[in-house]
Amino acid sequence: MQQEIHSILKQYWGYSEFRPLQEEIIRTALQKQDCLALLPTGSGKSVCFQVPALALEGICLVISPLIALMKDQVAQLRKKGISALAIHTGMPFKEVNKTLQLASNGQIKFLYLSPERLQTNLFKEYLPALPVSLIAVDEAHCVSQWGYDFRPQYLQIASLRESLPAVPILALTASATPLVQEDILTQLQLKNAVVHKGSFIREALSYSCFEESSKLPKLFDIISKVEGSSIVYCRSRKRTVDICRFLNERGISATYYHAGLNQEDRNERQQQWTQNQVRIIVSTNAFGMGIDKPDVRTVVHYDVPDCLENYYQEAGRAGRDRQKAYAVLLYNQQDLIELEQQLEKKFPDLETVKKVYQSMANFLHLPTGTGEGQSFDFDLTLFCKNFDLDRMVTINALQLLQANGYCALNESVYEPSRVQFVADRAWLEQVEKNYPALEPLIKTLLRTIEGIFSYPGMISENYLARLLKTEREIIITQLKQLESLGILNYEAARDQPQLVLLTERVKTENIQLDLKAIERRKKLAKERLDALFQYTTGSTCRSSFIGRYFGDAAIKDCGICDNCLEKKRKEAKPQQLQNKILSSLENGAKSITTLQSEIGDNANQQELLRVIRLLESEQLIRVQISGMVERL
Repeated sequence: MQQEIHSILKQYWGYSEFRPLQEEIIRTALQKQDCLALLPTGSGKSVCFQVPALALEGICLVISPLIALMKDQVAQLRKKGISALAIHTGMPFKEVNKTLQLASNGQIKFLYLSPERLQTNLFKEYLPALPVSLIAVDEAHCVSQWGYDFRPQYLQIASLRESLPAVPILALTASATPLVQEDILTQLQLKNAVVHKGSFIREALSYSCFEESSKLPKLFDIISKVEGSSIVYCRSRKRTVDICRFLNERGISATYYHAGLNQEDRNERQQQWTQNQVRIIVSTNAFGMGIDKPDVRTVVHYDVPDCLENYYQEAGRAGRDRQKAYAVLLYNQQDLIELEQQLEKKFPDLETVKKVYQSMANFLHLPTGTGEGQSFDFDLTLFCKNFDLDRMVTINALQLLQANGYCALNESVYEPSRVQFVADRAWLEQVEKNYPALEPLIKTLLRTIEGIFSYPGMISENYLARLLKTEREIIITQLKQLESLGILNYEAARDQPQLVLLTERVKTENIQLDLKAIERRKKLAKERLDALFQYTTGSTCRSSFIGRYFGDAAIKDCGICDNCLEKKRKEAKPQQLQNKILSSLENGAKSITTLQSEIGDNANQQELLRVIRLLESEQLIRVQISGMVERL
């Protein structure tokens, strides 16, 4: 088996050796034991389930909360020639059904699922026929309501035990505190689980925090001094645009990225940065998950994140090639005050939550008793505007509704445009004859999309426009015209967050929240915020602070963060002063005033006296009764 997993690693990933702990985790999975793997960000968690899955017969179910991450990993696997598909919120029923058919026939190796899909009737029907050999739970901290990113749908994962009692579960996370680690074991019902914990030390990554009243000059200074690719994280979309413009005006190539851009723009900007066509990407936290760019030299947080878990994930995107890299956090006192104020908005009261729920039902035109399991495009900005709701309060009210099993607001789902011909050949030929301007598009669709009469095929309006040497808007107009003529069904691309009803719509007065759990979560959120403040303003080693926060008791000081370097400077100064004193006394005894004058203004008199006493205790010098100092 050892040779097999190493040959798999070499064949598909091109590596001869595993990273630390990867092989141990893989062997645990191959021995069909449950496992909790705690690996720092950038340690290659996906390899830990992908390699054993390839070594085993059957398919691997991968549960992931992030659609973008699922799509990215599926794309990466398929580039390697490994069959993989994903089922997530917002997919058409036919596509889900077709994917499950392929999985049940053993035609794919990896099936990625968003957690809410586990409880759908369609998945439950197919589950007994799926040849599952391994269950991988990515971002496993989402199962714990005591963590920073609780997803109630993750609680449904344990139900897989009933149908697949002999299949091992491999839970993976990079950001779980000891409390959350224990909760993961409990909630996922991991039996006699082996726990593998990696070290949180990043030997080449230097952490720093700078208090700055004016951040832009400091940002420019950092970017100017450290060459190479960088990410700058901001809280607001507007700030990403402003900072990008600031950098471009100073001759630094930069682009910006946020969820408000359409999918094609986001893909293009990400590709420009990944391929080093632009050096800096200025982004909200919408960017970065699943990005495999090893040569990022700096990650700068222009705004303070709301917890160490998020900061660690984002900062850890620097230096994955194990070369020198920097993670820099810029802050001022106003930032810290605002974070404390926002804590109250994170836990709105019951009446506010009920108001948001009623507004959501009105917005989606949902009658009582309907909607369970349905997914809806949800324009959050329009929703808040129509019902005069504070955006942050609304997001957090929806999160409380999610935590209590009512609904879940998921990330944007990008579904490309699709077309399917519904006319017979005779009518198609008649339309081509009557509308000659439409003939080139019809012929191009027939030529480029296989099976277009049998099922919907994906299209890109931009690609079609390039092929036909015309404008995208003209292609869209012609597609709509063909639809009106009964030739085809045209589904335009979708790129909206998805609101999923976890249960049927209830009467607003019947909304109930677990208030005791909310109070505990609020208390833990305050503790997370306090830890973030201690990290930001403290003087201990940044790396070891993070490691201890996540339960790495054995971590040592890194020696390269700003606090460690400052400590080294303070320790080095007395040694330098000692050497200067001894050198000055080689020419005979001198008074303290003369010594201070010769040594220079780097040492004040109090520091000089302290070092003199130290040298005297070590019997290297002697202080005479007259006050003169001589060397022994």
